[in-house]
Amino acid sequence: MPHQVQFVMLALSLAFGPVTAAQPPEAANVVLPQPRRDQPVSSERVRDIAVAFVYPAATNLDASLDKMAEAGVRRAQVVASWTGLCPRRDACDWSVLDAYFAKAAQRGISTAVHINSTPDWVHPDLVETVPDYGRRIWYPPTRTASELQEFSQFVQTLAARYRGQVESYEIWNEENWRDFYQPVEDPADYAKLLRTGYLAVKAQDPATDVIFGGTTRTDPGFVRSVYDELRKYPDAAGNDDFFDVMGAHPYTDDRHPDNHDPAKVRENAAGGEFDDNFLGIDRLRSEMVRQGDAHKKIYLGEFSYSAIQTWMGLVPDDRRAYYLRRTYELAAQRSYISGLAWFVWSETKPDDEWHGWTLLEYPDKPTRTYGELAQLTGAAASERRPALRLAAGAATVDKLPRAVRRAELYLDGVQVASGNQLPLSYPPPTAGRTALAQLVLYTDDGRTIETAPRWLATGQQVTQVSHPQVKAKRSVDVGTGVAAAGPVRLRITNAGGAIVSTTTLGVGRGRLERFDALVALDRPGTYQLSVIDIRGHQLAGGATLEVLP
Repeated sequence: MPHQVQFVMLALSLAFGPVTAAQPPEAANVVLPQPRRDQPVSSERVRDIAVAFVYPAATNLDASLDKMAEAGVRRAQVVASWTGLCPRRDACDWSVLDAYFAKAAQRGISTAVHINSTPDWVHPDLVETVPDYGRRIWYPPTRTASELQEFSQFVQTLAARYRGQVESYEIWNEENWRDFYQPVEDPADYAKLLRTGYLAVKAQDPATDVIFGGTTRTDPGFVRSVYDELRKYPDAAGNDDFFDVMGAHPYTDDRHPDNHDPAKVRENAAGGEFDDNFLGIDRLRSEMVRQGDAHKKIYLGEFSYSAIQTWMGLVPDDRRAYYLRRTYELAAQRSYISGLAWFVWSETKPDDEWHGWTLLEYPDKPTRTYGELAQLTGAAASERRPALRLAAGAATVDKLPRAVRRAELYLDGVQVASGNQLPLSYPPPTAGRTALAQLVLYTDDGRTIETAPRWLATGQQVTQVSHPQVKAKRSVDVGTGVAAAGPVRLRITNAGGAIVSTTTLGVGRGRLERFDALVALDRPGTYQLSVIDIRGHQLAGGATLEVLP
């Protein structure tokens, strides 16, 4: 794909109805409708993507795996730490992983393997110059050809030993963050490591997927730079850029996964986009499509909330159960998501370092969040969701469950009201704003009950831009309060007034619909965005999109 061809992801929030989009000019197969966030998901789809992050050395491994099977979770992610497995050259101990794979096979659990860390014998000179062992292990084995060869040999040994038992191998951890990629994150250096790992896996187990190491948060700017570096290798095209699946760890600290805050989209160290929102996964997806990788999926190798205060703000377990549900629903609505690993599945001893993060307390005590996941997979019964009722700035439900002690109302993932009785009064959205509303009820007998999401829409659309050259303007608002009676289109015109692209949005129930689409722009310049009806009359306009050279 020519470098100058640029794709812009336009996520326009309106109201209800199906997604429709037209092909943009001069670029086949680039319109990528995104899902509606109010779309129900099936329990089978959740089972397909649910992954438990498991420590195979845990003394309660059998109990943890039993609880996985009981919750309908069919895939685990384990760490293959080179440092832990091979602390000395030619002295690898595979017993813990061997035992894990035997136990997982007994329960029909598949496995994703995460490869990381470098043992001291690979870079002995660092023992003197970098006294902190915790830093040394995160120096990747890329400084010399011999280090890369040692890494290749380790990966080949690993892939050969567990051939046919591993679903995927992820190469390194959060390589866009210097805490895990010493001394500094480096796209060219990571491209070298990824290529080496990919070729090593494929040499021994060619049917197994290789995952681009999960970035901290979503970092399309870093990913774009790695693409550029990978494609400098002459064998890149023949090896599909040396990875089969993209990786990301889209943590949001203590924020709701629906809370998409434009202020959380910022520049990374290289000047590209870095997104602290869970829905930044859509921005990452748009970059993959721009790179010609629409056929690849995204694996979310870490995500969770902590029920105690850590480096992230705490999310109490009852509310965390709701956040988990929304996270899996948002992931399941996106066909390009291949898995979401909850970090961490279980404590390995009472009150261990991951206490508060886990779904099981030692040895196998379920949290409320665990119960919510079991309901999502269909492994546990789920009671009827009450219907949300919104009128005159008050929120209630059609049928109040018993023993409700607290209620919370969220608009686009931001809590706007709470109380111990219904109805809840809340400030309505700004005139013209579209928001996804959801009421959550917490009961005295330990239940978290969510209404189905409902759009609270009065006709504004919000356009979010993901583009390598758009730095001055990352978001554009187009507001309208006009109802439509026929097909509605998004029109993009250039500075001379010529139409560059027209994308059909559609209508439903006499109101503008919510949709997301990907539109191609292949020339720098200033563009005007407007919404028109079937007669060509403008319903909304005035938004400017700047594409820099």
